[in-house]
Amino acid sequence: MKQGKYNAGDVIFKEGDPSDVVYKVVSGEIEVFMESEGKTVVLGLMKAGEFLGEMGIVDDQPRSASARAKNQVAVITYKENEFLRLISQDSLSAERLIIRLCERLRNVSRKFTEATVSTQKEGNIETEGLVSETQDLEAGPISKTSGSTGYRLTLLPLSQQLMPHLLKEGIEVTKLPFTVGRLPEGNEPESAMQIDLKIPDKSPFRLSRRHFALYENPDGYGVLDLGSALGTELNEDFLGHNFGKDFGYLKPGENKITAGGIDSPFHFKILMEPVE
Repeated sequence: MKQGKYNAGDVIFKEGDPSDVVYKVVSGEIEVFMESEGKTVVLGLMKAGEFLGEMGIVDDQPRSASARAKNQVAVITYKENEFLRLISQDSLSAERLIIRLCERLRNVSRKFTEATVSTQKEGNIETEGLVSETQDLEAGPISKTSGSTGYRLTLLPLSQQLMPHLLKEGIEVTKLPFTVGRLPEGNEPESAMQIDLKIPDKSPFRLSRRHFALYENPDGYGVLDLGSALGTELNEDFLGHNFGKDFGYLKPGENKITAGGIDSPFHFKILMEPVE
């Protein structure tokens, strides 16, 4: 491992670069971004104590986004063997990584199911007997349990973009998982996953067809990014492929979700209130 420093605006890596090292942020903030139709879309920020680029090492894929220093940044750089050794010595980090890998496998399964359903529909072949993606979601380590945590969830719009598609007073979420995604456009096939709230969007899309889901597990309620292209922000915590985790817990009271990058127009509020 070695230490490195970057000045504000310095590019640390670019989308498509080899995923040959992992960065641990020691100080400062790193912007994760993508270029879309000539515009820069900032997906989120990595802060001190967080790892950057870990999933690229694990799944041996090129960088799926770019990263640059937002201000003065100090990092520690780990080669693949150094990072894996570090993780193996930290049980909590190892558990977190294993959970992420399980969710990655489920995302691959969902996409395969969706492609299969789309192909079968085009060929007028019966699809009965396929495992539904909702069932697949419920089977995971982050899933609904029989026990109740004693809270009521209400999903409300926080931006003008959502007002025509989500009642001002919101909707009470009575079934978990509750999934949110983009309405297919043109010849796009429907998602094989059941999407409970479909929202229209225009190219360049900020929403993915399956973007995030509300969940309950033994430790409480939370939000899971469903492998979206641009990620999900929960209370200034960033979820998705380019960040350190896919799942985050809701807190009692008000929670803010932004889907599709920091400056996305899709802002939600989730009220988590005790049941009287």
